[in-house]
Amino acid sequence: MLVTVLGRYSPYAPVGGACPGLLVQARGVALMLDGGPGTVARLQMQVPAAHLTAVLVSHLHHDHIADLHCLQYLMADQAPGREPLPIYAPGGDNPDRRWLEPSSFGARWVRLLPLPVDEGLAVGPLRVTFARTDHPEPCWAMRITDGCRTLVYTADTGAGVDLAPFARGADLLIAESTFVAANGQNRRGHLTAAEAADLALRAGVRRLLLTHFLPSTPAAEAEAEARAIFPPAEAAVEMRTYPV
Repeated sequence: MLVTVLGRYSPYAPVGGACPGLLVQARGVALMLDGGPGTVARLQMQVPAAHLTAVLVSHLHHDHIADLHCLQYLMADQAPGREPLPIYAPGGDNPDRRWLEPSSFGARWVRLLPLPVDEGLAVGPLRVTFARTDHPEPCWAMRITDGCRTLVYTADTGAGVDLAPFARGADLLIAESTFVAANGQNRRGHLTAAEAADLALRAGVRRLLLTHFLPSTPAAEAEAEARAIFPPAEAAVEMRTYPV
């Protein structure tokens, strides 16, 4: 199983960067996790549109979904003969979910479905389960396994929900680290790099990849803060592919 970091910034992307998005590939399956600004262009550098299996949306904040509406046009142009691409997203009354709704034209190319947070999801050899996080907008962490390796993606979360049991023993934990404690930064619904490292330590994961950086906070600062607690931590690099 491989994971490529399409974007690592929030709530906006700096010049040359992109907002949150991951591509997970394993044995013929290609899953896109979230799709913030800049991620769809980068997705095309990794897989042809026809090879994308599904999209999983952790929550409906714009920095995680703004590129996904245009997927219908990508699919129509580059994969016209395939079945509609499933996009699984949280339900509810949030009007931002309408951003993901395909147009009358696009309904031929994408299909919006509820995120199966209770029962989980099987996609080819991959099994995905979900856990609610600590975030103002309902948000779901994802645990993905192929039976041999396990990846956990926290999406957006604060320290108010303990995700350590959910992440227990993962080979790779991709955790948000929006803030750096050394700068006195911390806000509800997000983690510091130190908190992400503490989560990795308590969950007993093998490796930690930090993401969801403020453009104004150097990723190297987050990496140093995390490594003081959990040495196998590193800052995610955009467009780098990591083995799980």
